[in-house]
Amino acid sequence: MGAVEQPTDPNFKSGLAVLVGRTNVGKSTLLNALVGTKIAIVTPKPQTTRDTYHGIVHRPEGQIVFVDTPGIFKTQPSRLVQNLHHKVRDALEGIEVLVHVVDPTRSIGIEDERVNGIVAHAVQPKILVINKLDLPNRYYRDSWLEYAQGGVAGVTAAEAGASAPKARYASVIEVSALKDKNIELVIQAIFRHLPVGPAQYPLGQVTNVTNEFWIGELIREKLYLQTNQEVPYTAAVHVELVEDRKDKQGKPLVYIKAAILTTDDRHQRMLIGQGARMVRNIGSAARKELEVAMNKKVFLDLAVLIDDEWMDRLS
Repeated sequence: MGAVEQPTDPNFKSGLAVLVGRTNVGKSTLLNALVGTKIAIVTPKPQTTRDTYHGIVHRPEGQIVFVDTPGIFKTQPSRLVQNLHHKVRDALEGIEVLVHVVDPTRSIGIEDERVNGIVAHAVQPKILVINKLDLPNRYYRDSWLEYAQGGVAGVTAAEAGASAPKARYASVIEVSALKDKNIELVIQAIFRHLPVGPAQYPLGQVTNVTNEFWIGELIREKLYLQTNQEVPYTAAVHVELVEDRKDKQGKPLVYIKAAILTTDDRHQRMLIGQGARMVRNIGSAARKELEVAMNKKVFLDLAVLIDDEWMDRLS
């Protein structure tokens, strides 16, 4: 990262806000809505987010650096699960605001309780974001509102009287990340807790990830959407080369060489598919979105290789 042009406003604010929550509450969708562009992949499957990376929001009054995190989930212990949960805890270091994202359409379960424990031990100001405002069946909304106020379900603050516990959150905001509703309320609530300080990223930069990382993530998103059962969780994507070239007509073309890495030959066969149909479908879906994003023709050279050590390198 090069030199950052510093703001002239003496009251300019800057800081980090981390997004935490159980799997599939919509953290990545929220991050994309906050930043205003797609920087995080989104699928309905657990373990989609594997890395912590930054999404940057610029406003005249300051800059917020959002840190997305993998979801906390209940599953069988594995190297991947241990690495992902470790990344969540590491992401809490050095941040100014914690944004706890919850899904009111699902009952508060073991995964939520694990996240609640992490949130409870954090000393930073906390904001509860109740997502999925666009959905009608938000049966557990009241449970989260009661939890946010530190109360017990079914007992109002008036009934609790002087013994009512202190609210757990500085703010509670209901949003629809999918429909971009109340997103600005989250941004303004965070700014109230940020310190005065210099910008960490140049104006206009929306993420800290490399082009190769983003391309790999987009391919992995299509892998998740095209495959079923356990296959996505045994696979990763490595981008080897991104190069500007010319097609046969002399028009600009981006050549991308990438590999889907999986842990054994059984999953390799499943990812290739009969007649290479699966890998072609993944590549075709990824190429179409890459061409829209890059505004250039893309040639995606995609292979499926066995690498049983990729989970170890994720940490």
